[in-house]
Amino acid sequence: MRLVLQPIKLDDRFFADISYMLPALPEVFRFDDNFATNKPISKLPLQLFDSSREQYLSDSILSWLDQSPVLVLPENTKLLAVCGFDAYFGKYDFCSGQSIIGGRVATIYLERLLPNIRRDDHKFQILFAERIIKEAIRELGHTYGLRHCSLDSSIMFKSKTISDTERKSREFCKRCLNSLSSSFLPSLKRS
Repeated sequence: MRLVLQPIKLDDRFFADISYMLPALPEVFRFDDNFATNKPISKLPLQLFDSSREQYLSDSILSWLDQSPVLVLPENTKLLAVCGFDAYFGKYDFCSGQSIIGGRVATIYLERLLPNIRRDDHKFQILFAERIIKEAIRELGHTYGLRHCSLDSSIMFKSKTISDTERKSREFCKRCLNSLSSSFLPSLKRS
């Protein structure tokens, strides 16, 4: 299985270098070594933005990415869009990430993962990176068919607050590991 990271950078407010994600994700998913990071997308279609809420529509972004003729994905490839803006879906006010369950496309939204501390503080980068990696693992877990887990320490636990994200581990619980079919993820690292 191959992973493609797709930055969507609409402005320069806080978009960080995402190369640190590359070593962290194979630890969990054992993606092929030939990672790819696509050139950033700097403009999205207008219909993906809800001007009444000043947020992007996450469901629509997922569909757009999945069906985009520009982003044709080869077989055995997952796409993780790292988005430098705010989004929501359904009845929720926001989301920190969303995926197509059992699909090949996932998104994470950096704005909701930003720590509430000074950016020049070294702790900021460490905390921000940890939040991003956890959200990426959870959303990629959904692309392999996993649903939310009731165990709050599992990476698949649905975070209702950023504190929930910080409390949970980067790992799948035993129940989530058992839910993964060998046809979905035959090389999953089991710990």
